[in-house]
Amino acid sequence: MRLRGIPYGGVFVSNWKFKQIIKCFQPDVVHVHCINASMINVYSLLKYLANNQIKTVVTLHAEIYHTAGCEHAYDCEKYKTYCHHCELNQRKRTSWLFDRTKESWQKMYNAFNRFDSNNIIITAVSPWLADRARQSAILRTFKIEYVPNGVNTSIFYYRNNVGLIDRKTYKKIILFVTPFFNHEETDVKGGRFIPLMAEMLPDYLFVVVSSRTARRLRPMPVNVLLWGAVKNQEELAQLYSEADVTLLLSRRETFSMVTAESLCCGTPVVGFKAGGPESVAPKDFCHFVEFGDLSNMSKIIREVFATDKQVISNQCIATFSKESMAGHYLMTYRSLVS
Repeated sequence: MRLRGIPYGGVFVSNWKFKQIIKCFQPDVVHVHCINASMINVYSLLKYLANNQIKTVVTLHAEIYHTAGCEHAYDCEKYKTYCHHCELNQRKRTSWLFDRTKESWQKMYNAFNRFDSNNIIITAVSPWLADRARQSAILRTFKIEYVPNGVNTSIFYYRNNVGLIDRKTYKKIILFVTPFFNHEETDVKGGRFIPLMAEMLPDYLFVVVSSRTARRLRPMPVNVLLWGAVKNQEELAQLYSEADVTLLLSRRETFSMVTAESLCCGTPVVGFKAGGPESVAPKDFCHFVEFGDLSNMSKIIREVFATDKQVISNQCIATFSKESMAGHYLMTYRSLVS
């Protein structure tokens, strides 16, 4: 990929093996998720499924299928016509030597548009992402449905009186969950906003849960507790339950598992408008402001009053449970093969 500049191409051996498995198994439906780790030639796989009239479901977890490269297109709208001269894709994913954005887009367009419209359904993990796909030149002609990601609600549910965090004299506990905590401007998860928010709300305790933390962090305000990595999902669910508010500081999210998990644990979410989260989260339990508007965000956090966490948990478990997700997909499979 770094030499040819075509993401999701190559890997001929694994593609040949996968096609042999399909021939042997003869599935009624093949479900393709985001295969974006150079494991298989996506263009070749889609063409094979289309040419052999195999019923196919493609689930969008990111924007790669309608941009042919970028996980997030952000404010760029080239994907509505065709992608070309993409600085983001060139810098992060493709060739050291060539800009092959246009060729990548054309390969993805050709692969998808071999499908008979009766043989493929596109699903997206949020209404926002589904709308983006419907506007794209690659996917607009196909049926596109919203199917939310599923949460393991046997773990993520509301627990009362957990007591993991020492509240001390703080008015509220604000939880921030991220895979990697740092202060870089390029971090789409927005960790750099935590010390600023903590200074604006000195009487609130900010708890940062992160699988990894940058080695060199600026000194944190005294009301920031770096929890680090949780031992297991059970501990994470306990922290969600104990928090008064979960913060979402991302620039862009196509769904936000943090939002769904927090709500299933009964804790409201306050965050930036990031695309997916505000389109899936119940408006009664979540508040979203424009990206970077810390003043309005801090005001909302102060105004979020105690809500019946059990009510939030019950309602959101019904929406985001893995059983609900499986039911949606089962209906989608049946509609293809009926």
